[in-house]
Amino acid sequence: MNPHSIKARSTIAAAGLLLLALVVGGVGLDLAIRYRVQSEVFFSAEQVAARWSAAARNGAVPRPIPTTTDITLVQFVNARGEVVNSSMQAAGMRPLSTLRPPADDRLQKRTECSAQGRCIMLMANRVTPAADSPVVYAGTAQPSLLATHNLEYAIAVGGILILISVARMTWWAMGRTLRSVERERQFASTTSHELRTPIAGLRAHLEEALLYPDDVDPRDTIQGALRATGRLEAIVDDLLLMTRLHGTAAAAPELVELGALAAEEASALAPGVPVHVLAAGDVRVYGSRIRLARVIGNLLSNAQRHAVSVVTVTVDSVGDQAVVAVTDDGAGVPPADRERVFELFVRLDEGHRLDSGGSGLGLAISRDIAHAHNGTLRIEDSPVGARFVLTLPLAGTAGAAAESTAVPGQAAAKSRKNTRAERRPSAGTGP
Repeated sequence: MNPHSIKARSTIAAAGLLLLALVVGGVGLDLAIRYRVQSEVFFSAEQVAARWSAAARNGAVPRPIPTTTDITLVQFVNARGEVVNSSMQAAGMRPLSTLRPPADDRLQKRTECSAQGRCIMLMANRVTPAADSPVVYAGTAQPSLLATHNLEYAIAVGGILILISVARMTWWAMGRTLRSVERERQFASTTSHELRTPIAGLRAHLEEALLYPDDVDPRDTIQGALRATGRLEAIVDDLLLMTRLHGTAAAAPELVELGALAAEEASALAPGVPVHVLAAGDVRVYGSRIRLARVIGNLLSNAQRHAVSVVTVTVDSVGDQAVVAVTDDGAGVPPADRERVFELFVRLDEGHRLDSGGSGLGLAISRDIAHAHNGTLRIEDSPVGARFVLTLPLAGTAGAAAESTAVPGQAAAKSRKNTRAERRPSAGTGP
């Protein structure tokens, strides 16, 4: 099924369910708010009506009737329907209602509306059970919240905004999920293809030895099988590392001095083109020493493999960023391929020629580690060769400039042996 179709259907389904929930919830909210407002108005009116009804039985009702609450309309209406006393706000008005509660239910509520649409919410209180008992009406104009549809409009606007927001979030989330699934599918497909090549080579060597035992040198067969298994091992090791990077939390960050780390990684390289490390004092970052060593080690081994005569590593700070630049004097990376080499299993022709057993995952892993440290890894322009630049947030301040030259093949410092244990420099990492 088309991913866009899946995303659209999922968004429409989520929006439809949410719309149903919003309609039910909106109606319920509207009814609840209206009921609460009505209850409060009628409760206040009931208290005022009961107060003046009791005062009338005691013969202590002043003229006009004072009001101290929102219930400003108070009237005493006799059995003939005449207003005999009222509050100032109700003076000169017709009786607020014609309702006369019966003797056995002397307190009743009513909403009276005029022909002009003006409504009054009131309580009618029969003063005594007697047939000629007056009735006390206490009420107020209906609140605008109940008299208009502003409440419904506000709830509808809020519901529409929520619906749009959730629909957009669902569209975005589904797109992200589908992109992740597509990446996983592509990763599985690419991995299968890359594993199939050494497996096919291994099978070919073994089948040839079985079919032509007299013509095939067993030693050559074993060496070919070892080369194929070595490439398989490199791919599997790098895949396991990528799984750990994406699936597990990193160790607690520590303060890492990048100049010293670069010198250690350079000294641990196999003999070959010399690597010069130029470190500008204390360039410190917070992160995983093992993973940062993996990045720098990958860049150094890649540069050494492609260099003609020298590899230069500079460690410096620019603003609030630590910058590690690894430059070689080899053939370089064409501008069109500078992003592609960071993709999984991408190896340029030059990389195949220099190291046919590499996994093609080194640079992808290195960039993932850089991103995990809130940094970047990119290829910049260089007059000669390739220039890989690692940028990380700076944790310390730069000190006095220092220069050190490491000769590949020297033993790493004994105190750093555990750091090197995680890296496999024999696996190809470059383009």
